[in-house]
Amino acid sequence: MKRATKMRETSEARRAELIVATLKSLRKHGYINSTINTISDESGLSRGLISHYFANKDDLLIVAHKYYLQNVDDFFRHVVWSTRSGGHFGKLLHSASVPFLRDTGFERMMVHYFSAAFMLPEVLRMHRDLWGRYRTNIQHRISAAARERGLVMDTRLAAITLTQLIDGLWLGWVMEESYSQEDCRVILRKWLCEQFGEDPAKYPLTPDIDLSHFDTTAPLPQIEH
Repeated sequence: MKRATKMRETSEARRAELIVATLKSLRKHGYINSTINTISDESGLSRGLISHYFANKDDLLIVAHKYYLQNVDDFFRHVVWSTRSGGHFGKLLHSASVPFLRDTGFERMMVHYFSAAFMLPEVLRMHRDLWGRYRTNIQHRISAAARERGLVMDTRLAAITLTQLIDGLWLGWVMEESYSQEDCRVILRKWLCEQFGEDPAKYPLTPDIDLSHFDTTAPLPQIEH
């Protein structure tokens, strides 16, 4: 039993190493130029061992993407459910700010996955599923904050507008590197406060929760720059 447990733990550890190596390869080389060889170089594991755990490159890319998106979703939930101050508006504000609350070093890798989405139907499906759930969650947050203040608004269109603002800021931050995550949080706070008639000075840019604790326990490691 002990030997079987050890073998299973070793197998899981190697799969995790290969998944992280795939993300690192994508960040450096992109989707087209990432190969079993580049992943092997990043992981320090042989091509034969990679083939033992994954059917092919695309299989590994899909599993790695699922791993990354799960980490993103877990972090989003951690921020939203841990936020206690500011009522429903506070939860809305910090849920909108989630993409700008940490820098894992993998953000540029996501752009490569965007380009691969129409070549890998499973990746496109994962994107649509995650973004659909994200927009629905934002819409629920908007609805709750509006009820809290007795406001009437088209929450569906508000959610589309807000999530597209977030996506645009995120893409510019990753691609241009000409403004900061804090700039993005300031813009989002200003826009939301204008919609809800709130004073931006009443709401901190960063939620009063322990974000570092989540990062140290999350399965996604930091990349060394």
